Amino acid sequence: MLTRRNESILWLILVVLAAFLRFSPIGSHLPYIDYVDEGHVLHPAIGILQAKTFDSSVYTYPPLTSYLTIAAIKAYSPIYRIIHHHKISEDFPADRDFHTPLGDNYDLITPPEIIWLGRLAVACLSVGTVILSGAIARRLGGARVGLFALLFTALCPALVSRGSIVSLDTTATFFVAATLYFCQRIRTSGAWSESTTWRWAAAAGLASGFAFGGKFTAGAVFVAVLVTIAFLPFPRKSQALLALIAGAGLFAGIFCSVPGAVLHPSRIAREIRGISLFYQTIHSEAGYWSAAFSAGEVGVLLMIAGLAGIIWMLWYAPMRRTALSWIAFWLLLLCAIVSSSFQPFRNVLPLIPPLCIGAALLLDRVRLAAASWIGSVLVVVIGLSLGWPSAVYLRARMSHIDARVSAIDWLQQHASKGEKVLGIRELAILPAEWKRIVADLTLVSWSDAADLLEREQFDYVVTGEFDLRVAPDADRLSAYLVRWKEKTAPLPVEASFGAVATPIVPYFWRTNDERILILRKKAGGAIRVRWIVVNDIDASVTAGREQFAK
Repeated sequence: MLTRRNESILWLILVVLAAFLRFSPIGSHLPYIDYVDEGHVLHPAIGILQAKTFDSSVYTYPPLTSYLTIAAIKAYSPIYRIIHHHKISEDFPADRDFHTPLGDNYDLITPPEIIWLGRLAVACLSVGTVILSGAIARRLGGARVGLFALLFTALCPALVSRGSIVSLDTTATFFVAATLYFCQRIRTSGAWSESTTWRWAAAAGLASGFAFGGKFTAGAVFVAVLVTIAFLPFPRKSQALLALIAGAGLFAGIFCSVPGAVLHPSRIAREIRGISLFYQTIHSEAGYWSAAFSAGEVGVLLMIAGLAGIIWMLWYAPMRRTALSWIAFWLLLLCAIVSSSFQPFRNVLPLIPPLCIGAALLLDRVRLAAASWIGSVLVVVIGLSLGWPSAVYLRARMSHIDARVSAIDWLQQHASKGEKVLGIRELAILPAEWKRIVADLTLVSWSDAADLLEREQFDYVVTGEFDLRVAPDADRLSAYLVRWKEKTAPLPVEASFGAVATPIVPYFWRTNDERILILRKKAGGAIRVRWIVVNDIDASVTAGREQFAK
């Protein structure tokens, strides 16, 4: 018998589990980001704080996640000041370092506290998604269904892997789940004249607006609100009034989360068109459907159970209207994204909580219709199929160290005081990281490094493998790359880290696996070079004499 007390204990355990899976990797790869889109959220957050304005000047992505990061920064600022004895704003990137002639320095995000504060805000939303999913399922099918849905959303790899990075999709998923929860409250609020109905309609509209502010396409969830209202057993005039209230909430949510959509709608539309055209130039290796069945996202078992659960909801009259509102949202969202050749699975992340709820409803029905142990076994099996990939992901992410951190750690151990180190600025190693080494550092642009090597002697050269594919004046740089390789060829590789070539332009993310090479001057290298030259001259003279004799 599942008593109220036991249910509360199980809820607490599952919420703690969800929090552990999302909060544990927050510090991974610091002081660098470990997901390509984190900078697209954190740089606007820094820009808004520096400009002291609410309206972001960057319209490529909706700014709600940036606003949440700013709120976390503001809350943490007094603690930062106590620890560092100055304001956090004093450690923001300087304009001269961030803005370069070739573009903005994407990897320059300082101080690193901004990164983990952004991740913390998103992780809280991800845990909130788990709680909302359990609450929706409980209202639909009872205590056990709520626990099943809580378990599935807590462990689902698609949610876990995006629950501790600064991601728009996790923000959008939370507010989509909030919208669906408020829709469920509308259905069960009672007579249309009761004040609670109006409040839930306004809350659903507001959450839809915030979903739009999380990610533009997630605003499609408002159609679920309209379908919910259309199915209410109310007079048409009352339904229209509820829709109007929900629409007002939608407008308020959009204005608060994306003020540019109201103040500068043409710019937002232009940015959305630009992003759509850009995505048409990229092709995904796997589409949404095949990615969903992979163990690293949803997996075969949960996909089958979830889809079967949605079908059962359509067949079961008391839940049919709920299922139809969800399906209307799914179809509208998919229509907005499915035509693109670029299909990252994160675009459909808001569909995962309803899928987990559908699976929970189905397994509870199996438990009631057949032997109860069958349903319990299926829940355990699906839970294990979700938990194992999530654990593998967390272990890999938390054990991996950014190649730039490893390189500086190596120099810290091997480069002693008085030795000279030549560093390449394009590697995007943070200034605070360079300060960890005690050797004398000379930091220059790659284009100036070859001339400097001719004039000065260095004990270590920190370089990499450079990718010139998007570089301006690629022909000149290609010739320079040949010269650079000739200059560094006599220097043996003392240590190497990572595998990804460094893009020469600053606005590309370097990844956490950037290829970094530490070259070291040979002992007595200059003497050996002269000996080789002399021997080459002797060989040339001998060959000349032989040719003259012939």
